Amino acid sequence: MKVPAVRALLRTLTSSPAPNRAARRTGPRTGAPLRPSQWDAVAQVASRFGVVYSGLYCLTTPQVLLSLIGGGLGHRQKAADAWAKVWAIRPVRQWVAARVFDTTVGDHFDGGDNRYAWVGQFCWLTAAAAATGAWSALDRRPRTRDVTSDARFRLLVRMCLAGQMFHYGAAKAIPLQFQLPLARLVEPFGNFTPMTALWSQTGASKPYQVLLGCAEIAGGLLLLLPRTTTLGALLCAVELAQVLILNMTYDVPVKLHSFHLLLLSLVLLAPETARLADFFLSRDGVRPAAGTELFRSRRADRVATAAQVVAGLWMLGAQLRNDRRFWSAFGPGREKPELYGIWNVDAYASNGQDRPALTTDGRRWRRVVVESADVVTVQHMDDSFDLHPASIDMTGRSITLLKMADPQWKATLTLAREGDDRLTLEGDVAGEHVRLRLSRLDLDSLPLVGRGFNWVQESSSLR
Repeated sequence: MKVPAVRALLRTLTSSPAPNRAARRTGPRTGAPLRPSQWDAVAQVASRFGVVYSGLYCLTTPQVLLSLIGGGLGHRQKAADAWAKVWAIRPVRQWVAARVFDTTVGDHFDGGDNRYAWVGQFCWLTAAAAATGAWSALDRRPRTRDVTSDARFRLLVRMCLAGQMFHYGAAKAIPLQFQLPLARLVEPFGNFTPMTALWSQTGASKPYQVLLGCAEIAGGLLLLLPRTTTLGALLCAVELAQVLILNMTYDVPVKLHSFHLLLLSLVLLAPETARLADFFLSRDGVRPAAGTELFRSRRADRVATAAQVVAGLWMLGAQLRNDRRFWSAFGPGREKPELYGIWNVDAYASNGQDRPALTTDGRRWRRVVVESADVVTVQHMDDSFDLHPASIDMTGRSITLLKMADPQWKATLTLAREGDDRLTLEGDVAGEHVRLRLSRLDLDSLPLVGRGFNWVQESSSLR
């Protein structure tokens, strides 16, 4: 078959079906199907709104920009913060908050679901609707699909979504996002917030967290190539749907952002809806995909595709490198202090008098948790916790505790080792002289830590 004949066949397969004459005769009565021309008008408006709203979200969201420039802290974070200020529209946001929602908003966006974010999203939604209306009023020509413009818009969405999948995927694959601090092991489960329960559950299994991260990275990698975009968007949609459900059901304050990332994946899938329906529901063959050419020249398209892959791999490498450094310097990969562990307070004397271990005594210490060399957590008898910035001097045999909420508060305790798992602390704390004898808890005695994986199980470990 000659090349012109092949092209004609492809145009026939990918063009819109001819109007149905019976549909034309259908009157405007309630429940009557829309005529093909009406469907075209609706699709045109929906397409324009999708382009405007998705473009606004990608261009104005600082998290998206940060992932595109490699993520991390320092000058990149400052660039993202400066970009956020450009699009803050604070006078408009504050006016809308006061006049439309009868409330007030702060001056910054913390990356969560605060009122600042919700009001700002309403502003962008309104702006997108107005821009779509103006676009449709100025351009009333029949809808014809511009393959090149469509491909360029999809490129923007693909790269922004891929960057976010790399951002969140790398934080899990390292693993860094979900942690199970030692203090959680001795905190009553009823004190957990839903988000704390989710973080602790996922952080308790590093292999599970790593697999989640690898799946998100895989979705982002598939988005880099135009030919695998549909598969990547499908994978991202499934993953982001799960993330959104978790955020909604565990009250995680990233509901807005996860919803919009899911929306971006659906924007990529929208032009492929008919082909996906044929693939899953029809026994007939699937029609060829529409063109994805960015330029008229095939060589220029190949160069552009290679550039997309290189840029995407650079984004992924930068995210992995940044998270690895943070994991080693501040996360679980940092060196454990000599006193690392959970220490039970076996005896507590205040001003020379023994203080019994009563659960009604909120001042008596119950446990001392040493997570790192600069953080010490104290659990009281009423199961309340105090997180202290700390300085542990093993050479000078002392521990200095501070309070973030009270810069004037300070307690210095001398320490004496009576063995690897025995410790004595003595000093002045909150106006009283205390002396504590502590013993280190064997972490493997806790089923959540010590049970591990078992191929053979004679009985369930559910308790």
